Amino acid sequence: MIEAAAYILIGGQSRRFGSPKWKARIGNETVLNRILYSCKEFETQQLVGKYRPSEYKVPFIQDRHKIQAPIIGLHTALQQSKHDWNLIISCDLPLMTNIIMERLWGKRKTGSDVIIPIVNDMLQTTCAFYHRKLLDLCKARIQNNMLSLNDLVRASTYIEVDFSDQTDAFLNMNTQEDLVSIKKKLL
Repeated sequence: MIEAAAYILIGGQSRRFGSPKWKARIGNETVLNRILYSCKEFETQQLVGKYRPSEYKVPFIQDRHKIQAPIIGLHTALQQSKHDWNLIISCDLPLMTNIIMERLWGKRKTGSDVIIPIVNDMLQTTCAFYHRKLLDLCKARIQNNMLSLNDLVRASTYIEVDFSDQTDAFLNMNTQEDLVSIKKKLL
């Protein structure tokens, strides 16, 4: 069991994708079901977004900010969390696995604020563990219109975990073309 909360960012309008990403299907399951399965070892799982998906019984937190950015989802999650450590994962990572979650969790250390995957020298900010003590920094950055999660991570004490050997798990699904590419990976 991972003694942390998993917050799944389901987003809002999905303009580039054309429909809610979490509803996209890979085989006979939705992307959201795949993400929920990858988070199965967490004490709690919650969805964060603009609109509640009525077809799921998973606890939901409505993101009431007008700004749409992952840092807003992080802030919303940290405000609600009763856990010190909180996974923030975007629903546009349909190839994520629970094995990666467990490997990340195993790298936590006292004094760190973030445990984050790095793939080919790029921080994977929407699939990382954030400590609750970042709430004030997160709030201040939003108030100052500093909305980059990369910059928030770099302003904190973070642990990088190299997953360059598992790049497929971090393929980001922003367009219908991305979804087609991801489906091909599973053939």
